[in-house]
Order: sequence, then structure tokens, then C-alpha cells
Amino acid sequence: MKNIKKTKTTKIAMIVIIATLITLIGIVSSGCQLLAPTGAAGSTTIATNADGTPVQQSWLAKYGTWIWLVILVVAFYFLLIRPQRQKSKTQQDLLGNLKRGDEIVTVGGIYGRIKDISGEAIIVTISSGVDIKITKSAISRKITQDVSSSDAGKK
Repeated sequence: MKNIKKTKTTKIAMIVIIATLITLIGIVSSGCQLLAPTGAAGSTTIATNADGTPVQQSWLAKYGTWIWLVILVVAFYFLLIRPQRQKSKTQQDLLGNLKRGDEIVTVGGIYGRIKDISGEAIIVTISSGVDIKITKSAISRKITQDVSSSDAGKK
């Protein structure tokens, strides 16, 4: 459980750091117009060339903020949305493939064997003569048989 909390904390910290860096880079690449000093009338000073024509902004200064916004959205997708969808999909696959006789563990930590499945309710045998009725969503994982121990017996 500690590894899960560390992973979530690490992801959140990384997202905050990335968002801060992207914001700072966006401000710098847009020509620092947010940090530019204002004149007495509240207008900003426009840089000019030696002949008096205004200096043209680079393409990074014009579109840099939008580029970093897109990078931020992509980072959020790969750090938050995609892993959650994958976890949800694997859980739905697990619940859809349950059958009688499977050994399972509930979210409460109860080990048992599926006796009967009827809709959302599942009857689980946790000991000889002890059956409990739970919902499908209470199943955390399915216990798989150890394949390596059966291979070791053959040698």
C-alpha cells in the first residue's frame, strides 16, 4: 500500500513541477509581456528598430503559449487519464470473466472461491459451510495458480 501512495504522490509532484515549468516557459517565450513595465498612462513600451519600425515577434513568442498548453494537456493525459482508463478496463475485464470455481480476493481482504454468480450478486465460499453474498464490484483480484510450482514438480 505504501508503494501505491508513493507513486501517486510522485505523480502529483511531477505534474505540479511540469505545470510550473510550462507556465514559466510560456511567459518567457511570449515576450514577457505580463512582466513588462508599464508607462505612466498604463501602456507598454514597444521595441523598435534603428529606423523606427516595430520589432517583429518570433514565431515562438507568438505561438509559444499555445504550444506549451498543448504539451500540458498531453502530459495530463499520459500521467492521469490514460492510466486510470487502463486500470478501469482491466477491472471490467476481470469482473466480466469471473466464473464458478475461481478463487478471488475482495477489497476487504477476504479470500474465497466463487460458488454462484447471479447478476451483480456473487456467492463466495470462504470456508467449508460458510458462504457470503457480495457484489461484483467488491472483488479486488482473482488468484491465479502458481505455474512455476507445477513445472518444478515435473523435473
